[in-house]
Amino acid sequence: MRVIAWGFVIIMLCPMAIACETEVARALNGYFPSPTGISPDKDESIRESTRLAGIGQETARHMLWKVLMGENLTEREIADEVDRAMIENGSNPNWPSFDTIIASGSNGAIPHGDPENKGAGPKIVEIGDVVVVDLGARVNDWVSDVTRTYVIGGTTNDTIISSYMAVYDAQNLTFPVIEAGTPAWVPDDIARTHIEEQGYGDKFIHSLGHGFGVCVHEPPLLSSGSSDPLFGLSYNQQLLMAYDAVTVEPGIYHDGWFGIRIEDDFLINQDGHEFLTGDLPRDLDWFMIMDDDYIEETGVSLNENDDDGSLPYPLGVVEIMLICFVVALFKRD
Repeated sequence: MRVIAWGFVIIMLCPMAIACETEVARALNGYFPSPTGISPDKDESIRESTRLAGIGQETARHMLWKVLMGENLTEREIADEVDRAMIENGSNPNWPSFDTIIASGSNGAIPHGDPENKGAGPKIVEIGDVVVVDLGARVNDWVSDVTRTYVIGGTTNDTIISSYMAVYDAQNLTFPVIEAGTPAWVPDDIARTHIEEQGYGDKFIHSLGHGFGVCVHEPPLLSSGSSDPLFGLSYNQQLLMAYDAVTVEPGIYHDGWFGIRIEDDFLINQDGHEFLTGDLPRDLDWFMIMDDDYIEETGVSLNENDDDGSLPYPLGVVEIMLICFVVALFKRD
């Protein structure tokens, strides 16, 4: 009976076996929280896993602000703190969605970050770095996959800002077609056309998005390309279906310099879609981490020592009379 149960699990995962080798291996090693079958509460579990991913992103952004405030932190230290925060709030500690990616500076130009350290290595994160943060949680077998990009200390660099806005706008253009009945290649074509028009077509080097569920990569494949190492072309011919869960994650990668990716999660339903990560900011202000972003944490102004020539406290009537008396004495002398 146990063999039959595991056979059912493997058959269920076979269509995405190439993309889900890690997940299948974990299943065979007893990591399934529900070894008799996949937990049925998919939509609610995914909603909760995306909420936990939001906590992960908030944690990462706060850690990057600490870098701006002078702390020395590595990509790995930030990733570990992100994982701790998600687990503390309910993410599965034994079966992660995937390894959290903290890809700073030139590592961000590699879509999955430092390849020798599972996406987050010993590199010190520095002021001025553009940092790609890609993470997910798992609740009741079901995962999330959410990416935000940040620049520590803000920037006025035209290439960085225009790259960010090209990705942001490309994402927005696809949202109206994330609905049942849309061929999976269509959103990619819309986003890719916009990024090409902005002059960055050769720097959008992966598919627009993918399905997710028990595995972080599942069909359908949101791609207009001729092939894909995860699934192959056939999956991009599928129609998006009600109850699919998909990501939308355009990206631009400047080799040896920085990368930009914004990734959001959607549940497709009969009325269009549910924008699961819609409450997690992704605009230009959120991208730029500034020194006063978390100042309420300390309640102290960063400029408290600035000398603006003002007196430390207002003068009362007695103080004014005393000053006048002293001035009068000096004038008599």
